[in-house]
Amino acid sequence: MNSDLSLAAMRGWKIFPLVHSSRFAVSQPLLHDATSDEAQIEHWENQYPEYNWAVATGDESGVFAIKFSLDTGLATMREFGERDPRISRTLQVRGPNEILTFLEWPAAGLPICNCGVIAPGACLLGEESYVPIPGPGMHVHPHCEYVDREAPALPASEWLMERIHQGGSRYGGGQLLAFSRLPNVAQCVLLRFERKGNRWFCDFYESSGVARIRETLIYRSSETVVSLAMRGGAIINYENRVRLYREMKIGHGSILLNLTSEQYNKLIAA
Repeated sequence: MNSDLSLAAMRGWKIFPLVHSSRFAVSQPLLHDATSDEAQIEHWENQYPEYNWAVATGDESGVFAIKFSLDTGLATMREFGERDPRISRTLQVRGPNEILTFLEWPAAGLPICNCGVIAPGACLLGEESYVPIPGPGMHVHPHCEYVDREAPALPASEWLMERIHQGGSRYGGGQLLAFSRLPNVAQCVLLRFERKGNRWFCDFYESSGVARIRETLIYRSSETVVSLAMRGGAIINYENRVRLYREMKIGHGSILLNLTSEQYNKLIAA
């Protein structure tokens, strides 16, 4: 067995190969079959030799993660590290565009809506999500590596847990978004938007914010982005409307879209 996969199994992580049907596919068919059983892992390793691997975050693996982007997230990571030095000492994976910080799953769990933006450039990955890890194959995800492969996943501090439960009410308005999934919705998609110059850059991810599902769309006005969110089934009640316009004002943010099958197919085919 690959040494990185063996290490993950020894940690008790539930892992699985990232078997995408296409580069922008959303679903991970093996996510709910994630395991630490070495026989099954070796079977998958032989069956999918060119694919990368991931750990299913949550209670069963005993870890969650915070993903810091290598642009807007670096300042957030430094600020988090000043308040909680364990963030710089805990297990980390470095990818081409991000740093993934692993933390021990708290006994009290995480908020029900536990996947979302908690600060500028920082995304929480909890239950029903996954994080790419080093392993055999580089077919889907770019190369990633441990900063220190022997480092443990440390417990989150009281400060960080309070920060998560508050839903990211500080740090320039970044928030753990609590948009609800609507009934009879085919696919929830996370829309991330950012103003660069006089253009708005919109990226679309699976609801956990891990895998991007299509190329960037660029618009001229903030009104177009708001219209896109509303047509995409985002729940625009008073609270969420205030949140959305605040994020538009600071120039970046995210919102969960509730797409029909037709809308989703048009999005990934466009």
